[in-house]
Amino acid sequence: MNKNLVAFLILQMILFVGAQAPITPNVANIAGVKISEGAYYYPYPAEPGRYIDVYVKVQSAVETTITNLTCYLDPKYPFSIDNLEDGRYNLGNFKKNDIALMKFKVRISENAVTGTNKLKIVCKISGYLEETAELPIYIQSQDAVIMISKVSSVPAEFKPNQIGNVTLELENIAGASLKDITVKLDLSGQDVPFVPVNETTEKRIPLIEAGKKTAVSFSIKSMADATAKSYKIPVTMTYYDMLGKSYSKSTIISLDVNTEPALLALHDQTTIVRNNAKSTIPISIINRGESKIAFTTVYFLTDGNAEYTLLSPAVYYIGDINSDDSEVAEFELYINTTDKKINLPIKIVYKDAIGNVYEQKESVEVNVFSKEDALKYGYDKVTATDPIILIAAAFVFLYLVYKFVLPRFRKKKKTEFNE
Repeated sequence: MNKNLVAFLILQMILFVGAQAPITPNVANIAGVKISEGAYYYPYPAEPGRYIDVYVKVQSAVETTITNLTCYLDPKYPFSIDNLEDGRYNLGNFKKNDIALMKFKVRISENAVTGTNKLKIVCKISGYLEETAELPIYIQSQDAVIMISKVSSVPAEFKPNQIGNVTLELENIAGASLKDITVKLDLSGQDVPFVPVNETTEKRIPLIEAGKKTAVSFSIKSMADATAKSYKIPVTMTYYDMLGKSYSKSTIISLDVNTEPALLALHDQTTIVRNNAKSTIPISIINRGESKIAFTTVYFLTDGNAEYTLLSPAVYYIGDINSDDSEVAEFELYINTTDKKINLPIKIVYKDAIGNVYEQKESVEVNVFSKEDALKYGYDKVTATDPIILIAAAFVFLYLVYKFVLPRFRKKKKTEFNE
């Protein structure tokens, strides 16, 4: 055997001492040489879509000289070699106690699954048939990822001071099992109005197999002063792969706090609605709920009622209405009725604090006043432009002229005549 080649291979073996690889005591005897069945390769573990350097040590197993020793790899899926010549070593004559170290550059298929695969090596000497040994190569994707595939809560929306459960569904999307999983809800934020109930905010899972799902639940309570809105809750997950490598992942989930909306629609009686006249009718929309509502729009539902005619647009936009507050929608109508009350149909459309859309129909009762009733109940005052008042004032004026002014004028004329 070429001494330079032997020296080179021995040097490669010495340099490789620090490489990571599993070692087993099992030894295969093929073609007169010993081959360790525990392969040395780097990096470890092998990763789909990448290369590994495989080192194979061969040692003479016989007392005599072996002639024309040739060893080569016979890669099958998921293994391959870019250049077949790089996968063959012609070691020549091999004497007793000779040792050589062969290095192969092997590609791992992108579609390889996690697990141990066998890489076949073939050796042959003159006058004998080829013999094979199998080298175990462990393949594992480096993307050891657990994701939260689903978040659910009961109730779906928490009311202030309400106990419920939050369930996280964890999915192992890696190609290998993952173990010692810790899931932590971070409720420590000042703007997070939730606290744990009778337990901590950490849960542990021993193992999730590749492609499998596991659910964890947390018992929590919303605080009494929680404001209605969506809250961001940080979640941290730590876990290990089967080789002991640790991973950490942080993400965000959301939990909703909401209160029941409560609206009231009333006619604002500060404006008098007169019969047989055009009137601007203000309708107060009162938010009696505990949370602000938004994008409030009031629709006048024209139903062909002959008691009134809508003169203004049928849509009135208000916008936000704070809790325990009110805003006014105005519609202009011509009233023509024989009744003292009419009912105006409206529809209120709005969103709550977390974006839920609501529709509410109301029939708003409106008092209708004739001129006489408005005067009677003090909503109107007598004015100088009233025809009856003008006529009465004229009669009074004429009477005063006749009673006081005219006699004095006659007396003055009579005195002038006597003189």
